[in-house]
Amino acid sequence: MRQIGLVRNGNDIEPITRDASNYLSVSLSADGRTLATVQRRTYATISVLTKAGREFGAPRPILSESNVEIWWSRLSWSADGNLFFNKFSRLFKLGVDGKSQTQLLADPNTLVYFPSSCGTNYIVMTLLPSGTRSYSIWRTSADGSSPLKLTDGKLDFLPVCSPDQKWVYYSDWRKQISRVPLDGSGKTEVLFTVREGYGDFFGVSISPDGKTLAVAVRKGQEVGAKVALFDLGSPKPPRTLDTTHYSGGPEFTPDGKSVAYVGRENGVDNVWVQPLDGSAGHPITDFKSEQIWSFSLSPDGKSLAVLRGHWDSDVVLLQDTKP
Repeated sequence: MRQIGLVRNGNDIEPITRDASNYLSVSLSADGRTLATVQRRTYATISVLTKAGREFGAPRPILSESNVEIWWSRLSWSADGNLFFNKFSRLFKLGVDGKSQTQLLADPNTLVYFPSSCGTNYIVMTLLPSGTRSYSIWRTSADGSSPLKLTDGKLDFLPVCSPDQKWVYYSDWRKQISRVPLDGSGKTEVLFTVREGYGDFFGVSISPDGKTLAVAVRKGQEVGAKVALFDLGSPKPPRTLDTTHYSGGPEFTPDGKSVAYVGRENGVDNVWVQPLDGSAGHPITDFKSEQIWSFSLSPDGKSLAVLRGHWDSDVVLLQDTKP
């Protein structure tokens, strides 16, 4: 939580706020007796939806959080039909029945980002150990044990495992797409870079047959993004798909015929599906409020997990009551 404090004598911090909210920005009045700040509270829910025709039905909540900054957390289906979910320095497996929650990783000195299931045996993720500035790709066993560092980059994010479990594909802070052997036996291989004219990279997904990468790309100050389809093993330029109000993703659908992504209209997020054949995309959820911070389709395509939430913000004045 971001709190407000007063620094005395160059290093001693005297807390001013002590609550479960986050405080953004600080402005002090000319007489030094009134402080203005923005108090932000977060509300989030992880839900599972079941396929009903072309779309998914009503969300069934399995976990709710308040005043926890988990908008950057990610969901990924495990091989046994449950969900991986990261929260700060911890990694959990959530039962889709909403009754079980198993902690797989818990290191207060390490931050966990972008967990992704890799078959029945492994999980890949980005870890940031305390005291370093290196966001690197790591592999653990499916129960969170036996961590193995796979990359030595500084800003390695969004790892996804190839279907044959030989490679881990990832983005180096939007500037290039690389891969590294899952078994830790080799060095990183750069596949595509923004210098080749593709734009910044915002998301990575690999097709079920392992032949195509779907990458969200954006050039300069463009609004929204397109999905670029890179044929692995081919030097030809990617084919691009237009998206409707892109906000997050993409992710291949289990049949490999479409990519799913988050589309935002009038401040509300829904999951959309865009067929690879270029035909019109359509939403597969019908939410009327909030943002989707993460989503994941189950391997059989029958279930959809979503992390949704919103922020409430107020301008707050804190006054010195001492004479």
